[in-house]
Amino acid sequence: PWRGFDVVIGNPPYEALKKSLSDERIDALKTVSKHQTTNINDLYPLFCEAALALADPDGGVVALVVPLSIAFGRQETSIRKAFEERCASIKLRNYDNRPDTAFNSSPTVRAPENRQRATIINAELGVNATPVIQSTGLQRWPARERAQCLIQRPTTRLPRLDIEVDSRIRSQWLRVPTEEVADMVSIITEQKYEVGSYRTPASDNFRLAFPETAYQFVSALPANVVSPRRENFLPVEDNDVLRLLMATLNGHVGYAWWWTVGDGFHIKSVSDLGLLTVPDAWVADPGPAIELGERLLQAIPQCITETRNRGTVWRNVNFHLKPDLIEELDKLHIAALGLETEPLLTHLRIMRSSSSWNYNRAWSPEPEVGDPDDDEDGGGEA
Repeated sequence: PWRGFDVVIGNPPYEALKKSLSDERIDALKTVSKHQTTNINDLYPLFCEAALALADPDGGVVALVVPLSIAFGRQETSIRKAFEERCASIKLRNYDNRPDTAFNSSPTVRAPENRQRATIINAELGVNATPVIQSTGLQRWPARERAQCLIQRPTTRLPRLDIEVDSRIRSQWLRVPTEEVADMVSIITEQKYEVGSYRTPASDNFRLAFPETAYQFVSALPANVVSPRRENFLPVEDNDVLRLLMATLNGHVGYAWWWTVGDGFHIKSVSDLGLLTVPDAWVADPGPAIELGERLLQAIPQCITETRNRGTVWRNVNFHLKPDLIEELDKLHIAALGLETEPLLTHLRIMRSSSSWNYNRAWSPEPEVGDPDDDEDGGGEA
């Protein structure tokens, strides 16, 4: 007897649930249709859940274009669980913001610039207690490379962290790109002092400021150095502590930890970044890190960036405009953790720059002969 479709393909709408459906209709989805993903408050998980129900439970394939939030959004736990319960394998191809005009032709999109990080999920249904989940990193998606992104980019099974870093990421996908980064995050969590432990509530003279969003870098600065910028604040004891924490947060190591454990975009509060630890070696001898923090301060005027959003020009500081300084900071940070610089540093650069990740090269010391990605991924740095 017929059991379901061999393939279900779709590009579900990305829209708030309550914007599209009445409360009565949402209640009906819960009670009559028994949808388990109405708690996500978005339409696309309902389509994903329906696709899983329509596909043949033994070998059927679901292929959907969905927001990147399916991989690690905190609200999307229920749809990830639905895929894991019904699928033998799940493959994700993840694409960066603004993939040319792919998301600007919709009649509901009027803005000249529409940011949308997207995932193409291909899931094969079947009984498997532990489904194989494979993923790429974030890939750029300009028109000239779309076919290459879709066909030639491999996926790899994500390394597992041997520790429970944070309860928020236990059920998430797309977190740790390589074993080297997984090892680094594990070592970071073993250090004794967290950034948040340096909080000095009575201090208003020395405040470290985090931006409310951290897309490709974490920009930790003294408060009100650039304006306007949406910021969260951490009061600290003195200038030395402020510079020490700037050195901890502003390099590739701090960003990689944030991308792995944090939201990867929104910094809801200081506590999100406050869980990052300062290397024990820096606590014992903070001098070199404080010196680099001072040099970061001096570099601020050359690293100010501007972004226009809804008529307002927002400012930030991107220290990666000073790559030599960041490289020096990264090497000091990696050494303080007791790790080898390479290939870890190359992995961290590629991770931060959101360039298309060639995992065949990431897992082997030498590139394959004739690799079509040699020119694009060579340095890994944006």
